[in-house]
Amino acid sequence: MRFELLFLDAVDPSLGRLDYASLSQQTLMEMVIEGVTNKEQICGDPDEPKDISDWKGVTIKDDEVVRINWISSGLTGSLHLEWLPSSIQKVHVAGTQLAGPVDFAFLPVAMGMLSLANNAFTGSINLERLPNNMWFLSLYNNLLNGSLKLGGLPDKLEDFVARNNEFSGSVDLTRLPADLTCISLSGNQLNGFLDLTRLPQGIMFLHLDRNSFVGIVDLSHLPPRIQILNLAMNDLSGEVFISDSLFDKFTVKDTKLIKRHVE
Repeated sequence: MRFELLFLDAVDPSLGRLDYASLSQQTLMEMVIEGVTNKEQICGDPDEPKDISDWKGVTIKDDEVVRINWISSGLTGSLHLEWLPSSIQKVHVAGTQLAGPVDFAFLPVAMGMLSLANNAFTGSINLERLPNNMWFLSLYNNLLNGSLKLGGLPDKLEDFVARNNEFSGSVDLTRLPADLTCISLSGNQLNGFLDLTRLPQGIMFLHLDRNSFVGIVDLSHLPPRIQILNLAMNDLSGEVFISDSLFDKFTVKDTKLIKRHVE
């Protein structure tokens, strides 16, 4: 690929690595897909890639990449997110066969949306390294693992979907972003006690089903806008008193929780 010809000129001798700022957007994008085994579906001939303005699923504005949209494209191999051009605002890579780890450490500061759903990505993730401007993060149906430090989510995040992975350990739901409206952690290996007394006031959808949470839950301080609360298939127990408006929207199937109407 062409970026290999620029490698020596772009190496910072003091750091022993590529100088990101010296690389063109064309070169950066070629590095993003270097691990993709069938990259011809995106850029044409891998040995002589097309100009990025002609790449499939790439949106250019003012000569800069602002969006990537590779959905159900049959891509295989791995993706190097650390080389995304700084101008990118939205990345939607879903329904492919891409695998390997995902690195959030060097995502563009302008990025507001990242969707990596329905792939085969593995390894742990560092939520504390996400861009401050991110408002949407979707990682569902992958093989990601490790802990989830939810207190490190960006302040502007509105949607976080991480269901059907292999995340484990306890989660702190008391320090979620104030703007969060939806969080889905269903179908993982999460455990420990749940504190639902300090959820964001604007949250509407909370999916915690199909994990291994234990103990009793206090529902006396649920936010007023909540529409769905799913705690099914956990090891929770005890009586919970629920308002009439939420009673049918609160799911406790396959738990030892007993729903009671608030008198």
